[in-house]
Amino acid sequence: MAILPTNMIMSSLDRTTTTGNSGFNGGLSFKTFDASAINNYQRQVVTAPLWSGGQASLRNIYTSSAQSVNEKRYYYDVYNSQSNVQGAAVQFSVAYGDLNGSGSSTGSTGTNVYDYPTKAIYSQYRQLLLEPNVPLFTFENGETSEYVYVINVNRSRYKDRIDTNTWQLSLAELNTTGAVSSSNKIVTLIDDATASTTELATQGGRVFNIRSGSLLNGIYTADTTPWGLFYPDNGIIVLNGKALDTSASFATHRSPATASGDDSAKKLFTAISGAMTISSTTGSFTAKTSEMYASTYYFARLNNDEFNYTSNPSFYSGSTNIVKWAGMYDNPRTYVTSIGLYNDNFELLAVAKLNQPIAKTFDKEVSIKIKLDF
Repeated sequence: MAILPTNMIMSSLDRTTTTGNSGFNGGLSFKTFDASAINNYQRQVVTAPLWSGGQASLRNIYTSSAQSVNEKRYYYDVYNSQSNVQGAAVQFSVAYGDLNGSGSSTGSTGTNVYDYPTKAIYSQYRQLLLEPNVPLFTFENGETSEYVYVINVNRSRYKDRIDTNTWQLSLAELNTTGAVSSSNKIVTLIDDATASTTELATQGGRVFNIRSGSLLNGIYTADTTPWGLFYPDNGIIVLNGKALDTSASFATHRSPATASGDDSAKKLFTAISGAMTISSTTGSFTAKTSEMYASTYYFARLNNDEFNYTSNPSFYSGSTNIVKWAGMYDNPRTYVTSIGLYNDNFELLAVAKLNQPIAKTFDKEVSIKIKLDF
């Protein structure tokens, strides 16, 4: 990198003497940053609410009639308000995946279209999150499951990742028909990031176990149910179908594929929205997003004999770069207004603007700190 005050292109070292007058060689003067003038080891994590409108908690959620029937065979988009209301946006999607395609809707048999959406969903997330040749999701205590429920947060909702130890998902217990149970029982889930001694790294990035608990009270250690896996870098929550059946009464129908299917993904939506209906406080879906800022500081140091002249045409007379006023030859007074950052090929990469001009003379040195965030 080199520095160039864009309002003061020539330095005092460019000054030359012509016969009977004062002049300049007309060249641009650059100054290269040395190692002591660059600090690129600053890192800062910034967190923010996850959901639209700067909301940390979703307390009401909706599906959309505008989503096609064929799309709903694979997943449901979930909105923060009714989709025909201004400001409505997809917050996350819910899906059901089955290794063998059980519970799938095969589409209209009249058109001879036979596909297996639940098998496609399981395969999609397996390939995205698991290592090659790993066929099944494995949860805490080594339990595997051939069927999973998935929450996939919309990519536009989060920045680098969903923040660990800041989200809480509530699920209402269901009855045998897939509706919210009259028991009004709610299960709250969090990740075990604070309890983990190491972060497990996989093809899907970091992964944490999902445990019963709350942000207020932490993990409920008496419940050892392997609820699922949390992939913060991908914004994905994978819930263990077996655990949901056992502890939240999902009663997943793993029947052979039929034309109508079992619409299991809708059960997950019902459990989440049902919890919100039961309790406006513990029933919400709360989460935050975080972003890592990498900052580099450049210290532009302008010594007393540098950058004291300007390329402004009003500074010169005629086409020979003769200073218009003789008094400005040995005692110029110019002002720094901006700093240009160039690469080694002298291509302008960025411009740093000063809040106010800074006077620069032969008896004054200036040091300017420039911060670049990535």
